[in-house]
Amino acid sequence: MPPAVAASLSTPAARWRGRRVNTIAVASLRRAASGGGSSWRSERRLMSELERTVTPGAAERVIRSYVGSKSERAALAALSRLLMDSDPLAVPFYEAVTQARGFKGSSIHAAAVAALLESNGSAEESRALVSDSISRLDSTSEVALFYCDLMAAFSSRGLRDRAMDFYSQLRATPLSGGARTYTAMIKSLCLMGLAGEAEAALGEMVSQGYQPEAFQFGLVAKCYGKAGSLAEMERVIASMSDAGIRLGTGAANIVLSCYTSCRDHSRMLAWLKKMRRLRIAPTTKAYNFVLNSCPTVAAMAQELGPLLPLSTAELVKKLRSAPPWPAEAELVQELLTSSSVLDKAMNWSESEVKLNLHGFSTIAAYVLMLQWVDAMKARSALPLEVSVVCGIGKHSDTRGEPKVRELAQEVLGRMGSPLRLSMRNKGRLVAKRDRVKQWLATDWSSAEAEERTDQSPDGGKQQPFVLTLVRKLGQVLSPFLHFSKGEKHSGTPPFM
Repeated sequence: MPPAVAASLSTPAARWRGRRVNTIAVASLRRAASGGGSSWRSERRLMSELERTVTPGAAERVIRSYVGSKSERAALAALSRLLMDSDPLAVPFYEAVTQARGFKGSSIHAAAVAALLESNGSAEESRALVSDSISRLDSTSEVALFYCDLMAAFSSRGLRDRAMDFYSQLRATPLSGGARTYTAMIKSLCLMGLAGEAEAALGEMVSQGYQPEAFQFGLVAKCYGKAGSLAEMERVIASMSDAGIRLGTGAANIVLSCYTSCRDHSRMLAWLKKMRRLRIAPTTKAYNFVLNSCPTVAAMAQELGPLLPLSTAELVKKLRSAPPWPAEAELVQELLTSSSVLDKAMNWSESEVKLNLHGFSTIAAYVLMLQWVDAMKARSALPLEVSVVCGIGKHSDTRGEPKVRELAQEVLGRMGSPLRLSMRNKGRLVAKRDRVKQWLATDWSSAEAEERTDQSPDGGKQQPFVLTLVRKLGQVLSPFLHFSKGEKHSGTPPFM
């Protein structure tokens, strides 16, 4: 057993959790983790078993049992999770995977393990792994791609000098892989924050006769934008047209993300208007980017105060009265002029209309629900059932805390909505058509108007609290009350 592996197995697993790697730099690992055929539950069972082990032999047996019972893709997906968590168990896990029958090799994972070894002080083992991996590659193009993976992996762990060493070795290697090699080099340079070098590589790619795509331009533009060089970012985006490349959704989102990182609302507004002129519809990413950068909207969605706007008109009106961010109202208004995001999130059929909030931040989900209610009111006919799918917190910052569901319940509850948690699916709010029609026909508003007319000295403070308490109790008890009524009168459970 190699020394690095033995060292990794010599400490109880519960102590091994390290700092998570920069998620931007491990996009390839993240894709492997999400698409490798290994479910979250099986990985969670693996991690739980490893944390309970107290001897190196026990940890090794758990690892080899898991690898032996899973496909190569599933095993690499679990390895990706360990690497993203900087878990030293990734080292023996990687060795078990490479020793499995039929293993074809993975330069991305080899580079990530080498970087983990070096960051943990096992420089000699790291260099041995790099050398061994290179010796197994069949062509100079594969070697060049491996150097690109090493640059990204080492820079993501703050080992910039070593990453630059690999860049020097890459430049000394014949770049025979064509556009694929140049793309990998540009991507790695951008991950290292070397926008100038990445743009030079893009120019070299063109001079060698390879036609770049919007993806390469977008990488360079994003690198400049993240560094705060917005003028350089805009120049690179503008140069796309000179190369005969039409501005698309991806590049448009990159520009928005860079503007949002510095909360430049005026530039965001101008860019959204340009997108509308070019008929580039905002995407879910753009929706999240823009709304997450609006501090007033963010505060509303997070605090859920008694004066929370319950319609898009109320929201824009309140934003216009927020003096620190004068362009925020116009920005949200411009975003609401397009229904592309809502249309994609809303699924209509003869039996059901469903709003899917997966992929939205809590801030974006709040605004989208207001937009959705407006759209529902404008409809003359509804299907048999109406539902809002908000999940159970599997993808939240803290897994298992359904923040979007809690927000959806609170906002819809304040509107007097009949939608309640489904008895079959705790990540879905549902109601029948007739009750939704009655609800949409009524008028509701935030507590602002009520507070103005409340003349009692403590009314403004006590009434919202009491209403919220009663409303929450109603939300908790409502499914059980409906269930008992359904059992008594029709024998059919609710929401079926």
